[in-house]
Amino acid sequence: MSSCSRLSLQARPWKVRASLLLCAALSALAVPAAAQTYPTKPVRVIVPYGPGTAPDSIARIASDGLQRRLGQSFVVETRTGAGGKIGTEAAALAAPDGYTLFLGTKDSQSILAHLYPTWNIKPDRSLVPISGLARIENVLVTRSAFPANSLQDMVALAKTKELTYGTPGVGTNLHLMGELLRSRQGLKLLHVPYSRSFAEALPAVVRGDVDLLVAGLPPMLPFLQDGRAKALAITGTARSRYLPDVPTFSELGIKDLETGGWFGFFAPAGTPAAILSKLEAELALVVKSPEFRSRMETMSAEPWPATPADVSRTIEAETRRWGALIQESRITVN
Repeated sequence: MSSCSRLSLQARPWKVRASLLLCAALSALAVPAAAQTYPTKPVRVIVPYGPGTAPDSIARIASDGLQRRLGQSFVVETRTGAGGKIGTEAAALAAPDGYTLFLGTKDSQSILAHLYPTWNIKPDRSLVPISGLARIENVLVTRSAFPANSLQDMVALAKTKELTYGTPGVGTNLHLMGELLRSRQGLKLLHVPYSRSFAEALPAVVRGDVDLLVAGLPPMLPFLQDGRAKALAITGTARSRYLPDVPTFSELGIKDLETGGWFGFFAPAGTPAAILSKLEAELALVVKSPEFRSRMETMSAEPWPATPADVSRTIEAETRRWGALIQESRITVN
């Protein structure tokens, strides 16, 4: 029993009041004091995608930075399956004690809940943002010999004949990009999901097995640089420094494709605020460091030092946009 709970009922009233005030002050300091020593054991970082993917690499780079700053291990654990649903659920149900973090994305935080409407997990409420980490633009590409050399040419062609386009799978943000183009422009586009291995889609578009591919920039950049493929448009509010000659969808008049893939660290809801604040402050230093920027450049990515409020606003906007498209296009996951 604590000294605070052993207050004598015989004590004078003013002594009781003083003791209670002291106990309240000590209790208020307890959580911040715990945050000062955090972490005291290894921290698990759940990534809902496979080893070697962009999310996995970004999580490991950020975890390395936290490990050096906080002097404790941050261990990345990939929990794949169901388009990120399995890993997202594992993180959402973890103990909210600061020893489980989550690498969240547009797919996990804004799309999955619309694909699984009866799911008991609501990622936008079950997981709270700590910090943004990085952004990666998405590109619409085709083989070098494809008859269309611009997005406008492709749109004109897809209004007269059916074209196929590949993505990593049904319900991914890359699939939804294709659906947005199809519905907004009235195109004849047939979706070809490469759910088993998206790596197979890259040579497939070069061979002409599919006409188009919607992909993240990092795996596609080598194919574009050596001329095996060509890019028709890219996401973003400004042209990418990695592909400065490729126009954005926005400048070509197609809205709602201003963001590509984004990545951030999250924690289970209920994690102590003092621990979240400490992680936010440390991650801000990690993401703004020259080393982090340099390592992002090797992935054709950009650092995204977003605050929790910034991340929340991004999630809210993406949730509205893609939720409406999923409902309108009646996209379902088997």
